[in-house]
Amino acid sequence: MTLLSQVAASLAGASPKALGSAAALTAATIAYLDAKFGISTDISSLRDDKLFVRILQQRYAELGEYCTLYKMLERAVDVKGWGDRDALWFENKTWSYRQLKELADRFAAHIHDRGIRTGDFVAVFTTNSPEMVVTVYALSKLGVVAALINTNLRDETFKHCLNVSTAKWIITTPDLVKFAACDLPKTVVNISSFDKTPIEAPSVEYVDENTLRSIPASSVAAISPAKRKPTDLAVLIYTSGTTGNPKACGVRNSLIMTTSNPLPPDVRNPKKYFPLRIYSALPLFHGTAFFAGLSYSVGNGATLCLRRKFSASQFWKDVHDCKATRVLYIGELCRYLLATPPSPYDTDHKCIVAYGNGLRGDVWERFCERFNVPEIREIYRSTEGVARFDNPFGGSFGAGCVGFNGPVRRYFEDDTFIVKYDPETEAPYRDPKTGFCVLAKTGEEGEAIGRVRNRALLTEYLNNSEATEKKLLRDVFEKGDLFQRTGDLLVRDKDGWVRFRDRVGETFRWKGENVSAGEVQSHICKIPNVQDAIVYGVRLANYDGQAGAAGIVLETRTPQTEKEFMANLYSELKRKGIPSYALPRLVRIIDKIATGVTFKQAKGTLIKRSWDPEAKPDSNEEGKTDSLYWLNLNPPKRNATNRKQNQPRYEPLDKESWLQIETGRAKL
Repeated sequence: MTLLSQVAASLAGASPKALGSAAALTAATIAYLDAKFGISTDISSLRDDKLFVRILQQRYAELGEYCTLYKMLERAVDVKGWGDRDALWFENKTWSYRQLKELADRFAAHIHDRGIRTGDFVAVFTTNSPEMVVTVYALSKLGVVAALINTNLRDETFKHCLNVSTAKWIITTPDLVKFAACDLPKTVVNISSFDKTPIEAPSVEYVDENTLRSIPASSVAAISPAKRKPTDLAVLIYTSGTTGNPKACGVRNSLIMTTSNPLPPDVRNPKKYFPLRIYSALPLFHGTAFFAGLSYSVGNGATLCLRRKFSASQFWKDVHDCKATRVLYIGELCRYLLATPPSPYDTDHKCIVAYGNGLRGDVWERFCERFNVPEIREIYRSTEGVARFDNPFGGSFGAGCVGFNGPVRRYFEDDTFIVKYDPETEAPYRDPKTGFCVLAKTGEEGEAIGRVRNRALLTEYLNNSEATEKKLLRDVFEKGDLFQRTGDLLVRDKDGWVRFRDRVGETFRWKGENVSAGEVQSHICKIPNVQDAIVYGVRLANYDGQAGAAGIVLETRTPQTEKEFMANLYSELKRKGIPSYALPRLVRIIDKIATGVTFKQAKGTLIKRSWDPEAKPDSNEEGKTDSLYWLNLNPPKRNATNRKQNQPRYEPLDKESWLQIETGRAKL
């Protein structure tokens, strides 16, 4: 008999006193079940979903045939009465919504005069700046697709992105025009942010604020906003290109509308969260800054506080100066902030929310405590917008999680699932009898997938149908259904929390076992004196599978601290419960881990470094200061009575030990 049935049975023919006791027991039982299974949290989450959809439908009704980012700007000025609000803060200067709209209208007229029309593609190769914001709004007014190109790209990779976009024109800024090496016509725009930057390409068209002001009012008024549907393309956002040339994700107006919609936590408590000021040091050519920064700001009458380029040392001073109430982060950005020396600005700010993705559990609570940020919104959204897990709590609840899905929500869930993953095929596992995918069990790693209900709204790779097709799964749970892969491996624990584990391809097999690079990395980062770490698999001749390898950055690196760290590394990892097969067989102590502009660890540059202790570093001297170690599972016994001294240990990787590994004689 269950506890609830016992309560029900006790109510039959009970006295008032007994009924009171039973009621108390019932209340206690409900509270217990709610705490255990998160029932009220699931119900609240489902209620939030309905609220979000209702507001979004109202927004679509307001915009009608004009579902564009520009129309959101016009709505802010003409409908919502936000014209005099600060729309943009940049280097201690501000622009109101009305001023941004006027500049965008004038620049749109200028671009239209150059023969650019609705449906055309224009490359936007600009640094974070008011110039970039105005450019994006101007192109949106014309119904032109803005190809947002990574400002770090050069030469052939840059040309590849241009070719994929089929762009007819390039709009750039004075600091980047010299790198825009191609035959396409170019416009260099400078409203005020690049007055001290010399133009190194004098033959290109130059547009400044005076140029825009000189455009006749009649010419500006003659350009009406383009009619655009939710299914029409709005911008191109490129992948990082870690597995080849960058691919162009065709972002539709529907995704911009969705990401501009107010989030339920903000709607529920407007006095706390509004007026909103969002600080972003992330590049606007990346999805997090574009969607959670620009789109969300204009959709909610918020101020976008933009920095030209990320600076860990200036981050909190900027947040203080611009009076931001929310900051955006991604990847390892928060870890870099923790590595900076203490500053009076660490807590002297108005920020109450940090919003983004990729914040690992070992950083989460330290970040909140040091910088006095009470709420973390680690919100998982796939790039394509087809899979999501919401974190309803933030703060210290579920640190390191991407969301919560209790039994009630899982019962009603029909769009987002975690399915069992096969690292051998690097694809979701399919039951050999049915041919269908299998849901991952509690505590089992699986890939997140999202149902595709309307193919016309799907974010696809432009002019790359083969790559788009690889992201799709058909006949997943039944014949004819269609899902999109996220490439993210997640785990749902017994309490309902969903945690990010790895990207697809970062789980590798060793000794017949699956090793999660992200899980091992997380454990290493919790060891004292570790600033950062990266874990990956290495193929070695004469060994099956991939041996675990780790690059570790120490907070304090001296010969003595390094020696002490390596002497204790094996016992520390074992104490944390890492199974023997998952222990890194190779370790290198390094000075830093390279990252891209989106603050994701550049694992590829580390993988390329040789483990041969006598190999010479590359010409750029990467790896020159690396210290190499290997895990000797069978070291010679030092002391017959001291078991600790005789246990496996990490030893310097010298010529002889490397020869043993290369020839397969080392028992890894």
